[in-house]
Amino acid sequence: MSSNPERGSVLVADLVIGAVIVFVLAAAATAVGMVVDAGQSSREAARSAAVELARGVGRGPAIRRAERLAPDNAEIDHEVVDRSVRVSVETEVRLPHPLFLSVRVPIRSVVEVPIAPYRSGP
Repeated sequence: MSSNPERGSVLVADLVIGAVIVFVLAAAATAVGMVVDAGQSSREAARSAAVELARGVGRGPAIRRAERLAPDNAEIDHEVVDRSVRVSVETEVRLPHPLFLSVRVPIRSVVEVPIAPYRSGP
């Protein structure tokens, strides 16, 4: 029976390729997480403001709540369309990139809520 000294050995190139793959997967997961988080925050901010405006809460308190819930530097806009309130939240997520300084991903969430007579009691 002949023995092969390289059988079962791991080459340095294999270790380098493995490390690069792990790094790329971690960077991709981080980027996806940042975009999803910004999208969820924008949607929640738009939904919260739209519901409050539809219930008759003043513009100031509703927009301030949306600003607290929205990502930093988000633009919040609202309008009344027919019998509903439409609130949009727009922002950008900057992702680091090895060749460019950063890649910008635009996020826009729009929520429309009907204006209805809400009951405050039983």
